[in-house]
Amino acid sequence: MNKGIVPILARLRSLQADVVVLSGGSRVIARPTDRNPVAQLLRTANETMLGRSLEFQSSTGASVTLDVVGRRVLRVTACHGLSGAEACLGAEVLEDDHKDDLIKLLQALAAPHHELRVISGPIGRGGAEVSVGLPVALLADLLLVELNEIESDSADAGGAPEAGPDAGPEELPSTGTSLTGFAQRLGPALIAWLIQGGTEDGQSSGPDEMVSHLVGFLEDERDSVLRQLDLMCDTPGEPVCLLLGITLIEGHSIVCARAQEALMLGVVEGDSTQSALAAWRGPAG
Repeated sequence: MNKGIVPILARLRSLQADVVVLSGGSRVIARPTDRNPVAQLLRTANETMLGRSLEFQSSTGASVTLDVVGRRVLRVTACHGLSGAEACLGAEVLEDDHKDDLIKLLQALAAPHHELRVISGPIGRGGAEVSVGLPVALLADLLLVELNEIESDSADAGGAPEAGPDAGPEELPSTGTSLTGFAQRLGPALIAWLIQGGTEDGQSSGPDEMVSHLVGFLEDERDSVLRQLDLMCDTPGEPVCLLLGITLIEGHSIVCARAQEALMLGVVEGDSTQSALAAWRGPAG
């Protein structure tokens, strides 16, 4: 197998994790036996694309709510049961000066030996520009956290999902309902992709080896993927898009998108967060 395929397959595996859903719509992202719960928190935030509020709740009773978009933490909108949140709560948009305070807050929340849950909802106050806020990858670098799934991190996690929510469902514009069009707008950064289901069923492009892995994965795991996508939506079946895995500068990630009856998987090269957002929203004008 080509060495370049190995990390891609690791990202695909995060789509097939069993999701633990609790009353009230919260999802378990880390169990008391998890070796690094703050890594699970950052991975969840790092998959957020379109603008979403993520309320992280610890079994200690503490909680922190973040506005996240484009793999950046924009602001802290609420904090309960933890001290030292004043600077972050008072900031309209988090800047570099806030990163140490935010890291301390997230470390205190994601305390070892406690369950960690997340509830995803519409983004809070203000806008959702992806050029502001703190990159999740920067926070991960400072905490020495690997954003891609590491088996040793989650061996005892009891099936907690590695793939966090996208930034929530967002209706595709009338010009952008075609997943083929979405793939074309992503451009050369999308090095392999396929669509299964709907009127575009069977459309694909890219190296045969990569496409064949995507085909095989969807043949086995389509239902699992659709269940996880539904957990990211207010209404099952809504259009949704997410990215799985990426480093701050380079690497590959998996794009997963659904529109109507069609499901798309693709391999994206480099940090294509902004181009993916633009492609999902459709052509300018």
